[in-house]
Amino acid sequence: MTKIRRAFSWLFHSKYGKLLPVLLLAGMMITASATVFELYYANTTATVRASDVVLVAGPDASASCAKYPCATVALSSTNDYATINLSFEASATNNPQPATYYTNLLQVHNGGTAAHTVMAVSVNTIAQTGTDLGSITIYYCTTQTDSPATSANCASFTFTTTTGGSLSGNSILPATLAASGTHYIEIVATAATTAAVGDKVTFIVQIQWQ
Repeated sequence: MTKIRRAFSWLFHSKYGKLLPVLLLAGMMITASATVFELYYANTTATVRASDVVLVAGPDASASCAKYPCATVALSSTNDYATINLSFEASATNNPQPATYYTNLLQVHNGGTAAHTVMAVSVNTIAQTGTDLGSITIYYCTTQTDSPATSANCASFTFTTTTGGSLSGNSILPATLAASGTHYIEIVATAATTAAVGDKVTFIVQIQWQ
């Protein structure tokens, strides 16, 4: 033992030897603070389900147009947006042009067992043939009405170009949609004075809900 102490005495009395206790202490601290991770495996299942709130074509929508004015509604595969194709009247003698009403064209239905909130309605991807677009007004109504412009249960916005727009933050939206409840998207369209027979307007309607 005496020989061992003599053999290492130079290390403990050197400048490196003075650092040895610090290094040993640091090593013990690292060991003491090390974290042990345990990994557990669990079987999980993720299921794709249909949304509670969906768009539904209303009775004003036609599968094909045998008489005019006429509107068709093409729903997306998941019923979260709809492409609408409208025809509306043009008159050579009226300025402004007469309005064409579709007051039960698209429905917003909650098929779930709990209430949801509809936050906004937007219109985009607008296309027209010719220069037929005068104005189109989109109404969001909590009850169906044939006079959406005068109903206290409807809010609206109007677009006159292919820019589109959205409806939100008013006296109607956000709107609570009860379980099994239905709200309505109604449309009033007016042709431009330059509209010609055979012209049409198409656009996409989407809703935001939570």
